[in-house]
Amino acid sequence: MQTETINTWNGERVVLRISADGFCFCPVCGEKGKDHEWRPYDQEGRPSFDICGCGFEYGFDDGGEPPYEKSWERYRQRWLNNEVAPIFGRLLTTGQKLEQLKNLVER
Repeated sequence: MQTETINTWNGERVVLRISADGFCFCPVCGEKGKDHEWRPYDQEGRPSFDICGCGFEYGFDDGGEPPYEKSWERYRQRWLNNEVAPIFGRLLTTGQKLEQLKNLVER
């Protein structure tokens, strides 16, 4: 698995996970991006304002600032506990969610 490191406007460093075939994973839930160009944040650390299938909106749910890992972790926990409404009609079981999260760890 590859990674991309982005330096944000305030000096924070963000590490995104990239699949072997070049797709970025959602840093919250591990969902694979829809195309090779998609990233939740650009190289300057600005959010895309896209909404992932888990419901996280980059630039909104992270307070409108570049990503902070705690915002991802807090939202991920709510997503796992079914405390956020599914987006785009995607209902995943807990097992499916845990399987998807494996995209965010080194293998």
